[in-house]
Amino acid sequence: MGDLALAADVERLTFDTLTPVAPLVLQPARITARLCRPERARRPYPAMVILSSSAGVQRHRELYYAQSLATAGIAACVVDSFGPRGVRSTVADQSRVSAFQMECDAIAALRLLREDPAIDGARIGIMGVSKGGVAAINAAIAVRRHWRGVDELFALHVGICPGCVAQHRDASTTDRPVFFMLAQRDDYTPAHFAIDYAQRMRATGNARIRVKVYTAHHGWESIGPVYAIANAQNYSRCANLIENDGRHFVAAAGRAMSEAEYRLWVRDNGLLDFGAHAGGGSVALRDRATGDLLSFLSSNFGE
Repeated sequence: MGDLALAADVERLTFDTLTPVAPLVLQPARITARLCRPERARRPYPAMVILSSSAGVQRHRELYYAQSLATAGIAACVVDSFGPRGVRSTVADQSRVSAFQMECDAIAALRLLREDPAIDGARIGIMGVSKGGVAAINAAIAVRRHWRGVDELFALHVGICPGCVAQHRDASTTDRPVFFMLAQRDDYTPAHFAIDYAQRMRATGNARIRVKVYTAHHGWESIGPVYAIANAQNYSRCANLIENDGRHFVAAAGRAMSEAEYRLWVRDNGLLDFGAHAGGGSVALRDRATGDLLSFLSSNFGE
């Protein structure tokens, strides 16, 4: 993880991940994170847990958001789910660290932050870009509380370009606010899947689902020209529904299967693509989107 060059107080954290045993068994892991505190904010202040994209924690992305939050008076806990597991990136192999592992890391971070007297335990949210956004959105799904085996809930959820090709059949949420920030030109995690998921969440009774689509590509935090990610695993041709027991129902296969079986089935049936595009962002676009993020947090955290 690169240095977090901020005019704020930054602490290194180490904690054990959450290790539920059903329906998905996880190995114990000692997770690391950096907690960026706002310099001048009335205590107790709100906080956000930030999960990384498939590329891991990046200065221009996760650390940029941490700085923006700290400047706005919100603590930011940037979780590194990859390094402690000996992984640098999951771009070419998404199975190396699962979104559920990241979700459990985030819940463990939430529990730790709630013990901090400077942080308002009732105002801790979660956000992430791409793969981190998947975990952030997944954490809002009600049935996953039973999977995790704990009652802790985030105050709100933000998914920036989350991959929503896999959606829970039962889209009932914890009824907390959810903000989907999407890119119209995204060919990595296409926006239409997330738009559909948001509609399905609203249909279960959560009226606090917000969607905004930007005229942008995936990873708009990268300022400069659009670039190709040639080795990126791309599952967008094989939508599926996640059952309450954790299996993925694949309509094209006509059956439900484990996540590992799903990945193999997609590959063996020629539906796994490689390649996507990202970047193409501008300072103006990034600032506008960040302003929307901060407005959402302010509206829902309050004072």
